[in-house]
Amino acid sequence: MKATLITLLILIVLSAIIFAPRIYKDVKKKRNYANTYAIQNVGTGKDIRVHNAGNDEGTKIILYNHNNWECITWQLIELEDNAYLLKNLYTQKTFEPSAPPEPGVNLWQQTLGGSHFQYWEFIKQPNETYLIRLKDSELYLTITSDENNSDIILMPKQDSDNQRWKLIRQNPII
Repeated sequence: MKATLITLLILIVLSAIIFAPRIYKDVKKKRNYANTYAIQNVGTGKDIRVHNAGNDEGTKIILYNHNNWECITWQLIELEDNAYLLKNLYTQKTFEPSAPPEPGVNLWQQTLGGSHFQYWEFIKQPNETYLIRLKDSELYLTITSDENNSDIILMPKQDSDNQRWKLIRQNPII
């Protein structure tokens, strides 16, 4: 029993010695990411998230309670004035329409850079809020419900909080 405890203690100490520098480096890197935000719907206070933090291409994009998690945090990569590619910190992927863009189309996760349908324009509104429009279209990110895991779809412009978003600066480590 005593030998088992000593062996276990040695394994714990060795693991700490081996992994602590890597963990420290990862945490430091994550805290220094630039332009990372939760994208929060004004009407619900809920954020854009990849469903179940899934890593697979084709995973739907949903609305979810606000948390300081990587799967809810998006890095805004500026392409040109107010147009961005959005990279999820957890999956390292982006989202785009799941079919040719038209009203009511859902969004799904895809690898970065594969399509011009991954480019989003942030159109400033009063009170530090934004409409988020698919570039070169008249379709905007729109919530379908205030429930967790509800779809986010593309719709023409409405005068509604269902299409208004705010950026919440965050640098999660998990």
